[in-house]
Amino acid sequence: MILKVAWQTLLLVMIYYALLLGGVLLRFQAWPDYVEVYPWVGNIRGILAGTPSWRDALSIALDEPLLEIGRTLPDYAISEWNLTIVPDKLAIVAAIAALLAVHRHLARRSCRIDAAVLSGAGSATAALASATVGWTVCCGAPSWVVIFAMLGLWAPTAMAIEPYGGPITLAGLFLLAGGVLVQACFNRAKERS
Repeated sequence: MILKVAWQTLLLVMIYYALLLGGVLLRFQAWPDYVEVYPWVGNIRGILAGTPSWRDALSIALDEPLLEIGRTLPDYAISEWNLTIVPDKLAIVAAIAALLAVHRHLARRSCRIDAAVLSGAGSATAALASATVGWTVCCGAPSWVVIFAMLGLWAPTAMAIEPYGGPITLAGLFLLAGGVLVQACFNRAKERS
């Protein structure tokens, strides 16, 4: 069971990032022209050596990118759009994927609709708030609100809701975990009867 859940988790993480990239490609109708794999370990060493506060160093390190795929503006040397994979968001996406894989395993024989609704709503909410897509219009910083700007929400309005990403992610994770718990309790009660 553990190996199956691990494979499903990895597959769901890859599907998540493929869907983000596909959404950006559809929106801009332009293929990426660069892929940057960052020397993350070396960058972390530099951050730890150059940052006096451990709390600041940890915060900076978690936002240090692992991979960036994007497209540059033809006339400038800046990214028009990008998809960035950063450790803290990758960990959240992996947690979402793992909980979904566990739920799928628990619900393989009989699925409770309320558990499925909780898990679905939670995973969609947390996944949306964990996106790291950047766009020049939104200052180029990878953020979950860039998706809203790409869909037509005025960029300053989208950027104004960015601080609420953490609480939205936590709420989504709690809903998802609640769905898994409801399904597990249902399975246990069914086994006892």
